[in-house]
Amino acid sequence: MASASDPQRPPHHRTATGQAQRAKTRTMIIRAAIPVFAEHGPDSPVIDQFASAAGISRGTFYNYFATTGELLQATMELLANDLIANIVPAVEDETNPVVRMATAARLYYRQARLDPLLGRFMDSISGVGALASEHGRQDLEEAIAKNLVQVRDMELATAIAYGVMVFALRAPSEHENIEQRSIDVVRAILRGLGAKPALIERAVGVPLPPIALTPAG
Repeated sequence: MASASDPQRPPHHRTATGQAQRAKTRTMIIRAAIPVFAEHGPDSPVIDQFASAAGISRGTFYNYFATTGELLQATMELLANDLIANIVPAVEDETNPVVRMATAARLYYRQARLDPLLGRFMDSISGVGALASEHGRQDLEEAIAKNLVQVRDMELATAIAYGVMVFALRAPSEHENIEQRSIDVVRAILRGLGAKPALIERAVGVPLPPIALTPAG
């Protein structure tokens, strides 16, 4: 019997290969689902449509997702994470966490509105994605530590930041001025967090950097 002090064994090669293949298949199913959701909306498609798009059997689908709703959430998570992966390099050189967070949030809002595929998912969005949450939380922690915001409770701060963004994205968007709307949304977030007015205006006044974003499809 191995003792508690024994080094942990690395996963068996076959196990690691199987896990990698499973993750690859899961991602393939999610990406195949994107055009299906885009064509039929978030609530209409049935499992057979997703299985056909991915080139798998219905049984294989159930090995990865229990419901189409679960697949929808996974798809939204992937799209949001792809978006953040493109945004992070554009803002990482900004040293002020409030300005950095504000610029990233405006870029996130703008792309979510400009990309027609992402727009199809906005009525069903329940979060901003794992990467957005991770980077946003880091910025909020730094802003709190530097006394740049008045809300000191981390959970309340994240609720304000993500809650405003999610509900703003779910609101009707026809004929809106996207650039101005992104400023209004971020200004509301920073006011809710208790940032000083001068810092808020500095944050929303930063020109958005040009970034190459690949359409979600």
